[in-house]
Amino acid sequence: MQVAEPASRRNFAGLAWHGTFLAAASALAQPTTILPAYIVLLGGSPFAVGLMLTVLLGGSVLPELLFAHVVEGAPKKRPFLIVAVFSRAAAWLALGGASLLLDHGGADALLLLLFLLLAAFSLGGSLGSVAYTDIFGKSIAPGLRGRFYATRQLFGAFAALGVIYWAARLLAISGHTRITYSLLFLAAGGLMLIAGLGFLALQEAPQPHVPRPRLAAYLREMPKLWRLDPGLRALVLVENIASLHLMLLPFYMLLAVVRLHVGAQAVATFTMDQVVGGALSNLLWGWLNDRFGSGAVLRTCLVLGALLPLLALALSAWAPAAYGITFVLLGAAVNSRTLAYNNVLVDLAPATLRATYTGLVGTLTAPTLVLPLIGGSLIAALGYAAVFAGVGLALGASAVALWRSPALAARAR
Repeated sequence: MQVAEPASRRNFAGLAWHGTFLAAASALAQPTTILPAYIVLLGGSPFAVGLMLTVLLGGSVLPELLFAHVVEGAPKKRPFLIVAVFSRAAAWLALGGASLLLDHGGADALLLLLFLLLAAFSLGGSLGSVAYTDIFGKSIAPGLRGRFYATRQLFGAFAALGVIYWAARLLAISGHTRITYSLLFLAAGGLMLIAGLGFLALQEAPQPHVPRPRLAAYLREMPKLWRLDPGLRALVLVENIASLHLMLLPFYMLLAVVRLHVGAQAVATFTMDQVVGGALSNLLWGWLNDRFGSGAVLRTCLVLGALLPLLALALSAWAPAAYGITFVLLGAAVNSRTLAYNNVLVDLAPATLRATYTGLVGTLTAPTLVLPLIGGSLIAALGYAAVFAGVGLALGASAVALWRSPALAARAR
């Protein structure tokens, strides 16, 4: 049930507010730049860097189907969003406080605490995502979804650039220190609290209460959805294959550290490059989505993901001064993936089953969660060149094979 026009405009603004400040908070805790550098500072290995991303992704998708069972039948979904956003803010505030208290020594304890708090943060994201999909689908008309994402990410990019400029100044003055990173994490938590105000402003028309079946009966319905919906099967297949790029996400920064010997200032510079790349690409992704459908963005995302690791190897070897281009395109790729998968999922799912579809897709793509761990182990054993080249070629072959998917094309408009 679509919300009334005044509430739709208010929800557009509230969701855009949340997205803007969430982007600013995320820029200060980037899993591609800030967090890998922090883990290296604490003495972590490539395996620990891969574990970081696995924890972030695992907590986000593994419980989604269980959360969907709880959320789907609730008359209102907004309370779940509010719990999610403020619990996520608390995780960053706790990490920043712990880094301040353990300024000297306790590196192993901080690493363990980092993984525990990242797990709590991602669990909050899992709860929020199933509720967000439903509210987003009711609040934003299909013809405005590309414009919404472009608007949200454009404003988010400006906010992120502002905080990254401050972070760059801090890193330039203080360098790689625990106090520096603790201030970044505290600021991320504060910005996430501000982002939560957008959810407080949402208006949601209550739906009729739908009695939930027992969990066992609910789970037994999932194979039926899988059999009856070829679009769902195609999306899961594409997402599993495209998720090969997750194997490398945190290692673009480590490649720069190992090969180019970059310093603290480069952490902020590359983060800013990623934000700029995402911002500039938003106009393209929004137009492409509204003009040709979410499936077109998804296919473009596949091609970009295949090119990135090969470009990173080439630039690090022959044009190290231009290595920042990797992060510009990484920002574009991450944003295209966010827009593409969210919009394809909303387009595919029946209105009454959006939370279930979100949880089911998350569960069926769970095997990809180990990819960052595999990436860290393979890099330690084979080196950056072999792993980056192998992933790039595999993604390229997948992009060619999956460029045309009739099941997605028929539904992802």
